[in-house]
Amino acid sequence: MPTKPSSVELADTVSDLMNGIAGWLLIGLGTAAFLSGLGGAIQYAGTTGMVVPVVVLLFSFLFLTSGVLVNPRLRRRLDRRHEVSRFGRVQSVDSGVLSESESRVESCTNCGSTMRQGLVRRYREEYTAAGIPLWTLSENCNFYCSSCATEELPGIPPTNPEDDPVSERVVTEVE
Repeated sequence: MPTKPSSVELADTVSDLMNGIAGWLLIGLGTAAFLSGLGGAIQYAGTTGMVVPVVVLLFSFLFLTSGVLVNPRLRRRLDRRHEVSRFGRVQSVDSGVLSESESRVESCTNCGSTMRQGLVRRYREEYTAAGIPLWTLSENCNFYCSSCATEELPGIPPTNPEDDPVSERVVTEVE
């Protein structure tokens, strides 16, 4: 049985929706101002009437930039950007942490045990232009429990819980 979303989750969803609408409106306004300013700049090129189209072009840049930064979907895409020289299909891997506070139960990809916390690896294949993902072609996640994650990560030696003084302290504090 699915759980009902809390009021905070509902507020976050509505906030993302409203920010998305505001972002797209700003992008539309910025595009219209850009076309208008560009037409005015062409029409009044070399005359004293050139000041107004230049001001309109500056405002269009402000509207376009604000629209991109306000829109949550575009911000997430900019956060996942690659090198500027990347065009076409790009494969990427992101790592994150699955914590118990997320109330999710997943099975470890490596050993198959059920877990509530561990490592999450997200594999994406995206189509990019100048390093900015335009759309995601495929996406997949692998989950690793804590012991398998330490074996998978390079440079971090696997630890034995009985030899680790930190885990001994945690056990004695819990008792």
